[in-house]
Amino acid sequence: MTEGRHRHVLVVGAQCASMPRLPRLESAARGLHSVLTHPDLGACAARTGAHPSLLISPALTPGAVRAAVHEAMRRAREDKAVLVLALLGHGFTTPAQQGLYYMTAESTTGSTLSALNVGQLLSEAVDEPGVEGVIALIDTCYAGAGLPDTGRIAGGLRAGRLRLSVVTAAASDQPARGMKLSRGLAHVLRSGVPGAGAVLYADERLLGALRPHTVGQAVGGFAFQNDPFAAEGLWLARNARRGAAGASGAVGPLGLGDLQQAVSLWRADTRLPLPLTRAELDSLYAFAREGEVDDEADPRWRARVVEVVGTLLVCSDTVTLLNEALAEVLTSDLLREARRLAGLPPAAEGPELLRDLVEYAALRAAGATGPAWQGLVRLVAALARQSGAEEAMPRLRAWATDLKAVTEFNDALAAFDRKDRQDGLRLVLSLAGALTDWPEEVDAWLVGTGERLPVHRRFPCRSADRLGTAETIGAALRWARGLLSGSAPLVNVDVAAPAHLLARWQPEEAKVGLRLLGVNHDIVVRWSGRLAPTAENAELAAEMNDAARRALRGMGGCATVPVEWIGASVLADPEELERALTTGRYDTAVGLDHHPDTLQDVLEQLLPYAPIILWPRPGARMGHGRLRALVQQHWHGLPAVLPAAYRKRWDVVHGECADCLGDVRAVWHDEAWLEFCRPFEERVVAAPEEEW
Repeated sequence: MTEGRHRHVLVVGAQCASMPRLPRLESAARGLHSVLTHPDLGACAARTGAHPSLLISPALTPGAVRAAVHEAMRRAREDKAVLVLALLGHGFTTPAQQGLYYMTAESTTGSTLSALNVGQLLSEAVDEPGVEGVIALIDTCYAGAGLPDTGRIAGGLRAGRLRLSVVTAAASDQPARGMKLSRGLAHVLRSGVPGAGAVLYADERLLGALRPHTVGQAVGGFAFQNDPFAAEGLWLARNARRGAAGASGAVGPLGLGDLQQAVSLWRADTRLPLPLTRAELDSLYAFAREGEVDDEADPRWRARVVEVVGTLLVCSDTVTLLNEALAEVLTSDLLREARRLAGLPPAAEGPELLRDLVEYAALRAAGATGPAWQGLVRLVAALARQSGAEEAMPRLRAWATDLKAVTEFNDALAAFDRKDRQDGLRLVLSLAGALTDWPEEVDAWLVGTGERLPVHRRFPCRSADRLGTAETIGAALRWARGLLSGSAPLVNVDVAAPAHLLARWQPEEAKVGLRLLGVNHDIVVRWSGRLAPTAENAELAAEMNDAARRALRGMGGCATVPVEWIGASVLADPEELERALTTGRYDTAVGLDHHPDTLQDVLEQLLPYAPIILWPRPGARMGHGRLRALVQQHWHGLPAVLPAAYRKRWDVVHGECADCLGDVRAVWHDEAWLEFCRPFEERVVAAPEEEW
C-alpha cells in the first residue's frame, strides 16, 4: 500500500418516499464512511464539495446517484485506484428475482425505471479501463440479487481482466433490517480481525466476523478476480489488529526496499501492499513473468523485478524451512552466533531476526563473482553448524540441492570446521607476576592441541619493562608455533595482566619482532587476578568465578544489552560504589562512560565483581552517549570484533573516525576463560606448571 496513492470511496444513503423511513440510515452511512476514509483503516480519500464521497439525502434521484458513481469512477480511473462503493437504503427485485434495484426518493417497486439496476451499475464501474478494482457493499433488502452478470463483465471492454468483490447484506429473497451490515462492518473494521494479517479482504474471514452482527440475515459475498497485472490484493481495509501473528509479512525492510525500487522503475503505477504476504509475492511473480503487458509497463525492468521476487520467494521458503527444521533449537542467540560465523555484519539484524538475516544474506552477501546463493548458503550452513541439529541435516541438504548449491553448502561446513579448530587453538599468556610494574617472567599455555591438559612453559624476561615483556611474548609465540608443527595457524592470543597494566597498556600494540602483536593475532584481554589469585583473595577465587558464571548465563537471556553504565559521580564515591558491588548491583557487564584519571583504582575495585568491563581509550571522543551507542551496536559481536577494530584504527586517519570501535577497551571473561581458570581456584599459584 504505497503512501500517497488514493483509494476512492462513495457511500450513498438514500431514503425512499414510498417505503418505510430508515431511522438508522444516516448514522450507519456516516459511520461506514468514517471508517472507510480513516487513514489507518480504509485509507480512502474523503471528498467534499460538488462531488462528495458521502451522499445522503431524502431527495436523491437515480440520475444523481448514477452521476455520483460516474464521478467516483472517473477519479479512480485517473488515479488508477480502487473504488469502494457502498449503497445503503431500500432495494427491490423483480418477481423472478433477476436483479436488484436500488431505490431513491421517488422510486416505487412497480417501476424499474424509477430505480437503479445495481448489477448493471457495478458492471459499468468495474469494466472502466484504469479502475484498479471495485469493492461493493450493498446494504439493502434482497441484496444478494445485486450481483452483476459475469458473462457481461467477462465480455466487456476489459475482456474480464478486472477485479470485483461484493458484500451483500441479505439473500436475494430476504429483507434486511436496521442497517446491520453497514453498522456491523464499521464495528469490525474498527476492531480488527485477529489472525487475519495486515489487511482485510472481502472474503470468508471477514464474512465470518460480520455474521454475529447480522443475525437473521444471510450476509454473503462474491468475488471476480481476473486481473493478471494486479500486484496488490483487493483489500477493503487495514487490519486494526495487524500486530497479530503473520502480520509482519513475508518480506522485510531490505527486500521491500529493493522490490519497491524495481517495481517503480518497471511500472510506476503499480503499488505494493504493506506488508507483503507470501500469496501476494506469488501473484507478483506470476504477474512479472507474463509475456505481454500493457503499454504503460517498462520492459527494461521486468527482469529485475522477476529476479528480486524470485529471491524473496526463496527467502520465504528458507525461513519456513528453518523454522520447521530447527524448531527445537532456534533462538535469537543462535541466530546471532550464526550471523557472526557466516561473516554477516551487525546491520544484517532486523526486527524479525531470522527473516531479515536470510534476506540480507540473499540480497547483500552474494559475491560479485561467486555463486548467486553464496551468502544465503553460508548462513544456513552456519545455522546447521551452530545448532548441532543432525536430524535437520537431510532437509537442509535437500534445500541446498534445490538451489544447486550442494558444493557451496559443503564448502561452508568444511570452512566452519577449520575455523572451529582454529578458534579452539589459543595461546594464553599470563603476566600475573607483575605486581607493581612489568613482569620478570611470562607464563604461557597452549590450549586446543588435543592434549588432555594445556602445554605450559614459563619464560623469563630479559628485562622487567615494556620492551622485555614484548620480547618474551615473542619467544612464547615461537615456542607455540614450534609445537604446532605446521597444523592450524595460531591466531588467538589471550593476555592476562594485573589491573595496573590493563589501565595503561594495549597488548595488541606491543611490538613483537617486525610487527605489532595485533597485526597477525586476535588479542583478548583478561585479568590475571582470576587466573592467579593472590594470598589475600585465594579463598575467594571460587566464589568470584562462580558468581561470574551465573552472571554470564543470566546475560545470555537478556533481550537488551546487559551493560551497567557508571559515570563520574558514581566513581567519585568509592565507598558507596563498594557497597553497591557487595550488594550485587554491578555483577554483569560494567561500562565506564569516560576514561577516569584513577582507572587503575577503578579496575582493581570492579574486576573481582564484574566479568566484563568496558571503557574508552584515553583521548577518545566518546561524549554524548557515543560509547554506549557503539557498545549497543556491536554487543553481540564482542569481544570477537575488537581485534579487527583495533587493526582498522591503525589503518585510518583517526581524526576522521567519528565512531571508532577501536577506541573501546575491554577486559572480557567468558565462560570458556572461567573454565580455563578453574584449576587455579582456591589456590595460591607458586608454580603454575604444578597446577596441571
